[in-house]
Amino acid sequence: MSERRDLAAGLLLGALIGAALGVLFAPAPGNETRERLRRESEQMPERAQEHADRVRNRARRTADEVVSRVRSTASDVIDRGLAAIEERAERLCDAFQAGRDAAFGRKGAERRDAAAG
Repeated sequence: MSERRDLAAGLLLGALIGAALGVLFAPAPGNETRERLRRESEQMPERAQEHADRVRNRARRTADEVVSRVRSTASDVIDRGLAAIEERAERLCDAFQAGRDAAFGRKGAERRDAAAG
């Protein structure tokens, strides 16, 4: 983000210097050149503000897109994690049930289930 801001500031500064040099070396009388420089310099704060607004809006849009993608990715990861946990919990319950049946024998498990239910 800082690199983009530095690039934008450098481009703006370069454009300003280029415009000033172009006006200074243009074939015009000194008083016309000074008047033109004055007008241009009066417009610079407004132009700079407009440019800053455009950069700020672009940065906000980019940030919103990144946040949206991160949320979507996080949601996908959470869903996959929950599915994996549910699958492993099911396997654990099945293994527990099989171990219990093996330990008590099928008939003992059926009697105990009938008494409980």
